[in-house]
Amino acid sequence: MKHTIAFYLTLCTFVLATYGQNYTPFFSGSESLHLEKVLPPPPSLTDARYHDDWCRYQWGLSVRDIERGRLAREDAFLSPAYFMKRFSPAVERELSVECYPVLADLMARAHATEWSNNSSVKHYYHRARPYQQYDDTTMVPEHMNLKDSTSYPSGHTMASWLEGMILSVIDPDHTESIMQVAYELGQSRVIAGFHYQSDVDAGRVAASILFARLCSNNEYLSLLEKAKEEYLRNGSSR
Repeated sequence: MKHTIAFYLTLCTFVLATYGQNYTPFFSGSESLHLEKVLPPPPSLTDARYHDDWCRYQWGLSVRDIERGRLAREDAFLSPAYFMKRFSPAVERELSVECYPVLADLMARAHATEWSNNSSVKHYYHRARPYQQYDDTTMVPEHMNLKDSTSYPSGHTMASWLEGMILSVIDPDHTESIMQVAYELGQSRVIAGFHYQSDVDAGRVAASILFARLCSNNEYLSLLEKAKEEYLRNGSSR
């Protein structure tokens, strides 16, 4: 358990320091949510619901060698720049860190808030990842760690769903297409072999809870308004 926590904290530090944006969480520490009080336990190996996890895992394996599999690997490397690239077609404009620095900071801080709020529930349930359970490979072998039993809920899904909800507030006219991309980002984790479907489903619920909490945070609301102004200032959809 100590090795798992140490690895997870090291990975968090690396991700939060890599991309140059302000990665200060909007709230953390004693203010962090304890999502284990809300999310039910993941399916056990003898639970009937685990059959769906297994079936979705087999589906993920079946699409790894086609274009969807390539995209799933790309989706493993999240950053403000990648979120902007991924959501650009959905909002019909070219998003970039250079042109939308305020939005980039908002996304970075939201991502950091997700990181600081998923650790408790992940380590509470301590669920093995699919590749660990099945002694299998993944689409992103450089991210594999046999001691990292933090499969539930999916942090990548939490971040993607949260960013999608925030971007939908900024550009409500494209809500459906934005959330479609957010959904795909979560499903990529099943394809890549890092999460079960139930991990991804729980990640979306967790992100919605986190979003509700953010909506009462004055610092978040202030930066959100600045991001809206920047988005409007940079022009209409192409």
